[in-house]
Amino acid sequence: MLKLVGILTGSALAVAFLIVTLGVPDFSAPEPEQQVADPVAEVAPDPLPVAAPSSGSVTELVLAEPDDTELVLASSETDPELVETQEALAEIEASRETEALIEQIFNPGPEIVVEENWYAFWSPFRSEIAANGFVAKLQETTGIDYRVVKVKTGVYEVAFAYLDDADIQDKLARISNATGMNMTDS
Repeated sequence: MLKLVGILTGSALAVAFLIVTLGVPDFSAPEPEQQVADPVAEVAPDPLPVAAPSSGSVTELVLAEPDDTELVLASSETDPELVETQEALAEIEASRETEALIEQIFNPGPEIVVEENWYAFWSPFRSEIAANGFVAKLQETTGIDYRVVKVKTGVYEVAFAYLDDADIQDKLARISNATGMNMTDS
C-alpha cells in the first residue's frame, strides 16, 4: 500500500513539474498543416526531356536547359512570408516534441523487473512487533529497506534485499558502521 501511495505521489509531482516547466497543455485538435511552397521550385522549372535525332533506331532523350539560367532564391530577410512559415514549422516541431514527451510520461514502456532476493541477517524474533521495531530503528540508522519475514508462528526474521554476494557484504558493512555491531559474514 505504501509503495502505491509513493508511486501515485511521485507521478503527481512529475506531472506538476511538467505543467510548471512546459505550461498547461492545449488539448485542442491540431490544425491542418498548410502546404508550403518551395521558392526554388517556383523559380527554376525542371528541365524538359527533348527527343534528339540519332543515327540508329533508338531515340535518345536529351535534357534541355531552360533559357533563363539565373535563379533568384528568396531569403528570410526579403520574404516575410518565408519567415512566418519557418516560425510556424518551428512551433509545429516543438508541439510534436512536447506531445511525444507527454505520451512517454503517461504511457511508459515495460519496466525491467529485477528479481529481489532477501537475506536474513539477524537471529529470529519471537514477536512481530519486536521485529518491526528493530526494522524501524535500522532503517532510520542505515537507510536500507528491510522486511520482516514470518517463518512460522512465533518466528520472525529480519531481511534485506540484495542482488549478489558483493551487495550482501556491502549492506552488512553499512549496518556494522551505522550500529557499531560486527555484522561481517566470516
